[in-house]
Amino acid sequence: MARSANRNPSWPNIFRFFTVLCAVMYLLALQGAAESSSAAADQVYGVYQCCTLWVFPALFLLWGLTALEDSRAGDLGGMALGYLLPAFVTLIVWTALYALLSTLLGGGTPSLWGFVEQLRQAATGDTLSHLRLLYPLMGLYLVLPVLRRFVAAADRWEVLYFLLLSLIFVCVLPVWAELRPGDVVPVLLTRMQVHLVLGYAGCFVGGWYLGHYTLSRISEFLLYILGVAGLVLTFLGPRVLGGSDELWRSPLSPGVLFTAVGLAVLFRYVLGISDERSRRQEVRSLGGFAFGIYLFHQIWVLVFRWFGITVTDLPAPFGPALFALLFFVLSIPFAWLIARIPGAGRYLMADSP
Repeated sequence: MARSANRNPSWPNIFRFFTVLCAVMYLLALQGAAESSSAAADQVYGVYQCCTLWVFPALFLLWGLTALEDSRAGDLGGMALGYLLPAFVTLIVWTALYALLSTLLGGGTPSLWGFVEQLRQAATGDTLSHLRLLYPLMGLYLVLPVLRRFVAAADRWEVLYFLLLSLIFVCVLPVWAELRPGDVVPVLLTRMQVHLVLGYAGCFVGGWYLGHYTLSRISEFLLYILGVAGLVLTFLGPRVLGGSDELWRSPLSPGVLFTAVGLAVLFRYVLGISDERSRRQEVRSLGGFAFGIYLFHQIWVLVFRWFGITVTDLPAPFGPALFALLFFVLSIPFAWLIARIPGAGRYLMADSP
């Protein structure tokens, strides 16, 4: 492996767009499973969830790739104003907006006290499920200057050592401890509590590593194999190896994480666009407001529900995919407009400057 020449600089933006589309699909599958009364439909929604759960570690890979490349992230002022504050403002503003629309569409009357209560709940960690990923993101932004200095000074093997620790303590150890609770090694490693420090930081640094270094052909194909195996493990882990669904289907489960990394590598080395400058600029522009699409799509969910239309109105095999595509397309112009608000766009979409 060597330092990357970044032969496909647009791959993070393409991957970001694809990830957001699949994230919308995942959330709609969750909604369908919650509202469905059919066991067969529940199984289909479960398949959708297993196929798209990788989006959450993938988003942290992408956020890490962007943030750790920014020289301004190396000081406290750049971190606070450029990353932490936009993420916090995004959380507060969108929580308040969803609450206001829910009240209006439900026939209620907005009140100042209700508005303040929604802001208080968001600030204390009680918000809508699709916004909760902003909390660990803000936690990572607090240590962003430290991570930035680490990746700037570390060599390849030191970064790989950090990623190996993250894999062992965050992904492998919980599975090992639940499947073999009496083994000495998992008990000892659990008591070290290293996972409290690593968590999503491994995804953050891993995203930077994928963008910064060129993988050998063997490593590339090995990650493809692990990605496919990870998807299979997400489906069959509880049945074949035992353990709870949460063990195998949480955002940092081994199979979910392997799938996210495999897809990131696929977009990095295989799926891309022409090197023509104008096309790269177009894709970069699209990637700049992709997370805004993720945030705005929930408004369409509320509006369609007000008209009595939900994901369960279509057959389960088609509902999440078709509604995700529809909400995704409908949200693009609004996310683009939000991104163009002078001086405030990035504060409404938690994206990097």
